[in-house]
Amino acid sequence: MNLLVLFLFLNYIGLAPAPVSTLTVEITNVKRSGGKLRLAVFRPTDTFSTGKPYMYKIVSMEKPSTQRIEFELDPGQYAVAVYHDVNGNDKLDKNLVGYPSEPFGFSNNYRPIVSAPKFEDCSFEVGGTDKQISIKLLD
Repeated sequence: MNLLVLFLFLNYIGLAPAPVSTLTVEITNVKRSGGKLRLAVFRPTDTFSTGKPYMYKIVSMEKPSTQRIEFELDPGQYAVAVYHDVNGNDKLDKNLVGYPSEPFGFSNNYRPIVSAPKFEDCSFEVGGTDKQISIKLLD
């Protein structure tokens, strides 16, 4: 009973915890089987360019198909990066000029031309309700 009163009081004065939302990330254009799909979720305070995410998930790829991966997130601003580690060596392989040689993608379907994207290029807002985004892998 005391916890209920405390929660109601905190909610009344605006200090109750924000509701958690489910972010569903749909990954399309998955053309190869094997390896692992690696997804990373970043906040504005995380180091997006160096790959230190707020949270991540790794999904084994049995067959090529659209994948849906869910994250439980507080409301706020986020960005998602994903790549298909086809050969399972736990890193994103790159060609001689530094461009990824394995399928990859970013939220907002940002397509890098000369350099890696910034957080702002890929960011989106998660509110108090569930959200779904779609990322098409670049191959």
